[in-house]
Amino acid sequence: MGFHSDLGTSSKRTRTTLILNPQMKTMKKFLLSIAAIFVMATVKAQNFTENFDAATISSLINHCWVLDGVSTTTQNGEAISGTSIYTAPPTNPGVKIDLYTPILNFTSTSTTITFDYRLTQPLIGNATRSIQVSLVNLYGVVIKSDTIIMGDGTNTAVKQYLHTFSSINTVSYRIVLRVWGTQGNGNVRLVLDNYLVSNATLSNNGPDSCNFVPIAELLLPVQLKYFTAQLYNNKVNLKWVTATGINTSHFVIEKSFDGRDFSDAGVVFTFGNTMEEMNYNFIDNINGSQAGVIYYRLRSVDADGKFDYSATRIIRVGKQTEQTITILTYPNPVSNELRITLPDNWQNKKVTFEIFNANGQVSKRIENANIGQTETLNVSNLAPGFYNVRVSCDGQTAQQKIVKQ
Repeated sequence: MGFHSDLGTSSKRTRTTLILNPQMKTMKKFLLSIAAIFVMATVKAQNFTENFDAATISSLINHCWVLDGVSTTTQNGEAISGTSIYTAPPTNPGVKIDLYTPILNFTSTSTTITFDYRLTQPLIGNATRSIQVSLVNLYGVVIKSDTIIMGDGTNTAVKQYLHTFSSINTVSYRIVLRVWGTQGNGNVRLVLDNYLVSNATLSNNGPDSCNFVPIAELLLPVQLKYFTAQLYNNKVNLKWVTATGINTSHFVIEKSFDGRDFSDAGVVFTFGNTMEEMNYNFIDNINGSQAGVIYYRLRSVDADGKFDYSATRIIRVGKQTEQTITILTYPNPVSNELRITLPDNWQNKKVTFEIFNANGQVSKRIENANIGQTETLNVSNLAPGFYNVRVSCDGQTAQQKIVKQ
């Protein structure tokens, strides 16, 4: 995930931020035309734009925007140009304001999102405001994400956000702006205007264009990059890395011997609010005489008590099986062909592939007597939704969650 922070300079910046003179009274059509010229891949590219001048919150909602905690403003010194939209002040931990565009049809494998934003008052002390810009599919799964962080010293000057998301599918998505903040400056609001999404057109699917599924992957403001488990000398070393952590309290390491009933094995507290990668680990001492399978998972808990689970990692304990059994599935989400990379010692053996739906029913089952390292499954006939892929070989089993879109 890329990010920009007004707290200081970072080598990880992935966007260009332009400071605009608040005294300039530039026409909105001119701003949008300049942005369009900058981001269009070709002359024929089509863009979705909204400058809010002819809009009210009711009219936007009637056109399939989702805008809770959002109002319009024309107040001088607050509005960016003409009519702008602005959020309520999200100061309490855990309070987030989500702004969803209508469903958009994307015509290219990349899109550039640009908009103007400003604060109604400067931020001081420990106060922060953040905007998470996400590309979300129609099942609520975040496909791409980028974050702006504003901290002490951020003024009221108009800024322009500009960021390109690459390697996307030419399907339908919503763009979601998630706004949150931390303590201090309780009346500071975020103003937004001059919205443009390149290579995207408004969906025209009748009543279905307003179908709304809330974000599923961002229920917690922690982004887990990976989670691994390794067995060595009767100790299981659990490691995980987070890309971001906002309002996250702690991680609970859960352990099970049957994959169903989990108990708490330990707690690791976070490093606090951060947009940097953070490394965590936990050592679980196990009984050397115990043979069988141990399942591990993380429970991420935020400051409000909300929680979510990671994927499950499997450790086999025994004289010949002290190793982690893992598979890699991609792409995820998947539309047609799912590729599964298997452990090296499974090659040229008989392997069973099973795909279970959310109700635990087998949707697809395939046996292959002579597999390679990477196998391809055709999942085009599966209904959209969440599935669990389970692969078995010589009494060993690994599983991974996927999303069919």
